[in-house]
Amino acid sequence: MSNIEMLTKEDVVEIHNRLVLDAIESDDPISPPGIKDEGLLESAIGRQNAGYDGKLKYDSPILNAASLCYGICCNHSLHNGNKRTALVSLLCHLDKNGYAFNGRATQGNLYSFMLNVANHSLVPKKKLKNSLDNSDQEVKAMAEWIRKKTRKMQKADRTLSYPELERVLRQHDVHLENHKGNYVDVIKYSTSYETTRWFQKRTVRTREKVANIPFWPGRTVSKNLIKSIRNQAGLTHKDGVDSALFYGTEVTPDDFIVKYRNTLRRLAKT
Repeated sequence: MSNIEMLTKEDVVEIHNRLVLDAIESDDPISPPGIKDEGLLESAIGRQNAGYDGKLKYDSPILNAASLCYGICCNHSLHNGNKRTALVSLLCHLDKNGYAFNGRATQGNLYSFMLNVANHSLVPKKKLKNSLDNSDQEVKAMAEWIRKKTRKMQKADRTLSYPELERVLRQHDVHLENHKGNYVDVIKYSTSYETTRWFQKRTVRTREKVANIPFWPGRTVSKNLIKSIRNQAGLTHKDGVDSALFYGTEVTPDDFIVKYRNTLRRLAKT
């Protein structure tokens, strides 16, 4: 069974909608927006699950991401913005599986890459064997290009300094308070709302001491201590807070759209 994190149709449609909103005030709005052919869109997204007898055809995260990008770009299932949606979907797929583009992948590189994908020019025509497997050869070439320009992200628990730990915990409304000697309390705050008898809503803040930990500002916080804090504060994967969310490294489509806006707008003109 595959452990590759894949994008759903809803994910891709949301990415497209986010791009539409971002481009609405630009010189190149996505107009008309929306899906042109439901079947072609489902086919593009379904490429991720292609396989036989329980084995995926595109069986690595990078190959799988390349196939999704190829399908969205080349199926032309959206009225407009196919290349832009394909690129952001690629970025989101890679991020879900712990990959990010490295410093060798400039925005210019990505722009040229997407044009080559759209024009079917990544693989020289003389090397294409026949029309039946052309797409597979192109996806493999895409994956080779992506593999050379990506790095594996580390999303597991890691050591932090005490100031870094305080910053991370504050993002989850957890604070270090009541310093006594070389120990400090870990306090988790919660916000709820209650209705008064006059039918007005009132904000209620509650605090709970979840741990008392060693506090040595000049030292690093061990992985084991961080795991213990996460467990006691309800900030683990089973609580719906994976390491990416805990450390604040989770990336949204909007983050990619902002980061790669110049590339996306150049793609709009092609």
